[in-house]
Amino acid sequence: MSLKKATPKAVFAACEQLELLDRSWNRDDVRLAIGGGSFSVIDPLIQAWRKLQPIREVAPTVPTDLLIQVATMLEQQVSDYITDIDARDTEREITLLNASEVLAANLQQIESELTGQLEITQQANHDLEAECSRLENELGEKVQTASSLEAQLSISEEAIASLNSRIKEQKEFYESGLKLQKQGQQENETRLIEQGQQQVSQLKLEYQQQLAQQKSELNDVAELAENRLMRLLDEARNELKEVQLGSEGKLNVLRGQIQEIEKISTRQKLKLNSSESELREVTSTLEQKSTILTNELSKSQQECRQLREQSAHLESKIDAEGKEDLKAIRKLVQSLQDQAAKQ
Repeated sequence: MSLKKATPKAVFAACEQLELLDRSWNRDDVRLAIGGGSFSVIDPLIQAWRKLQPIREVAPTVPTDLLIQVATMLEQQVSDYITDIDARDTEREITLLNASEVLAANLQQIESELTGQLEITQQANHDLEAECSRLENELGEKVQTASSLEAQLSISEEAIASLNSRIKEQKEFYESGLKLQKQGQQENETRLIEQGQQQVSQLKLEYQQQLAQQKSELNDVAELAENRLMRLLDEARNELKEVQLGSEGKLNVLRGQIQEIEKISTRQKLKLNSSESELREVTSTLEQKSTILTNELSKSQQECRQLREQSAHLESKIDAEGKEDLKAIRKLVQSLQDQAAKQ
């Protein structure tokens, strides 16, 4: 209702009428002249009218409609400003209302919690009062019990004094008996220690004899293993020599054949050269295998020295290794024989 009264046109008309009265006036006069309105609307319009007066004086021919349009624009800005303020006030009121509701809820919750704690505290206080009364009653009963116990204590002290005298007499009697018993125990202990030392010396002697016997048995087993391995090595060497002799004989045969082939024809020189290269390869192969066998023989000798230092429980393992070495040597000899036979 107030916004409808405080229109730019009405405010400007009121200002012109008051200005014609040739006296000072203010916003209250303007509000009285237009019949109401908000000062938040009237004040900006009064300021706008005053700022437009110099324009009217300089250009009195300025159309009134233009001034009204300017005033209308000012009114729109003022109304937007008022709307923004109202929206902010509404938002602030809503925020305050929500905060007050949350605060009230929190206060109510705190009040309920405090009420519950107060009830618990009152119940605990009541329980403590009951416990205190019970403890007072028990204290009275214990005081009476303590007085009766003091009387019994005095009687017990007299009985303890008489018992102590008897205990001293019995203690002297038992101490004399213990001295005699300790002497007998010491004699028994010395006798038992002597018997134990004799048994220990006898057991030590028997153990030394058993060790000597086991040592001799170990030496015998080691000698047998060494002899067995040496026999195997000798057999391997003999087989290796036979292979070498057989290969040398075949080489001589091949050389004779080569000489005959040279005499027969010069056309087969290429084949002869290839045969010689194959013969060299076979010879190098035989030499390499001979080197391998020599290395294996040296390894076998080293194993033999190690076997001399090992105990009897390794005899089975030594036999297995000797057999495997013999098999490996025989395989190598067989492969050499096969290659020599092929060539």
